[in-house]
Amino acid sequence: MRSGTIQRWALLTLFNSALLQGAIYVIRPMITYRGLELGLDGTGIGVLGALYAILPVALAVSFGRLVGKVGEKKFLIWGGASVLVTGLLLSNANSFLVLGILTAIAGTGHLAVMVGGQTMMANRSEPGSYDKYFGYYTFSASLGQMVGSLLGGISGGVNGSLPKSTATAFLVSAVLAFIGVLPILFTKSLKVSIADKVAASDHKVKARDVIKNPGLKSALFTSAAVSSTVDVLVIFLPLFGQENNLSPVVIGTILAIRSGASMLSRLFLGELSRIFGSKRIMILSGFVATVTIGSLILTTNVLIIEAIILVAGFALGIGQPLTMAWVSLASAPEERGMAISLRLTGNRVGQFILPVGAGLVAGSMGVSSVFLGLAGLLAASTLVSNRYE
Repeated sequence: MRSGTIQRWALLTLFNSALLQGAIYVIRPMITYRGLELGLDGTGIGVLGALYAILPVALAVSFGRLVGKVGEKKFLIWGGASVLVTGLLLSNANSFLVLGILTAIAGTGHLAVMVGGQTMMANRSEPGSYDKYFGYYTFSASLGQMVGSLLGGISGGVNGSLPKSTATAFLVSAVLAFIGVLPILFTKSLKVSIADKVAASDHKVKARDVIKNPGLKSALFTSAAVSSTVDVLVIFLPLFGQENNLSPVVIGTILAIRSGASMLSRLFLGELSRIFGSKRIMILSGFVATVTIGSLILTTNVLIIEAIILVAGFALGIGQPLTMAWVSLASAPEERGMAISLRLTGNRVGQFILPVGAGLVAGSMGVSSVFLGLAGLLAASTLVSNRYE
């Protein structure tokens, strides 16, 4: 393979990632808006956000074992199909119970897609190319998130600070998921990459052993802090918009700016890491994210918020691919499926706990106060990332 050439397996995985992330980023804000239509307050919205992560918290480690047995392709298909079906059913979800159940299923499908895609990248790219390939992977995710945020806001229409039709937006998410699954479903190029290794070995990878690897706990915490911050923004910016009379299109644009900035930061991450060093970039990006997210409490002006989110999104975009690479480097090849699942478990634990806490804060002190809490979390993760090797 020529230097700089992206292999077919990677292109297909990146396409799948972009489309499925697009579907999810239509679904997530629209779940908040559907909750608001049902009369939920900040606390209720926080509970919905937590439900998205509740099944992944329980299943992520098991998924890590399973992906090594059945291969990444099946995970990408299972996850994509789950997101597709959930999008269709959400268009008719008219109670908190149904909305909560479908939210949990959507979170599980999203987890399967991420386990499959990230394990694919970890096992098929060379260790020296981790930053580059995980940069590509998270770039594709940010591209999908940006497009999904815009499509959700536009397809839902505008009715003051609420969408005109969340049902239409949910159907758009199903279409995106369908398109994303198709090339994975019919291609023969995505074969099991690690299943044969696992089957040939009597060694059973255990989570309690993998988590003892040097640096892994720090990587897991840093990853959880960054991913939870992004998740809370996706959940609570629609509520912030309702409080400040901002339309879904405006909120969708703000979310798209965050995704676009993250996408930009990841495009040249491999080269930046080579020149400046991954550790230095991670610490600096954490500091910038802390300051910018905390400053959101100071304004409700749309243009200023967009400028802040642009800088914050660029900084937040760096953390995820570097922690993916960090986790991969801290584990042996046969441990990577488990290590990635531990990372996703940590992310989902944060995404389960933080929305509930943010919902309680938003319910009593307003949505803006949530931003200060996120800044504190990012500050702690920046200190921990000093242990990056």
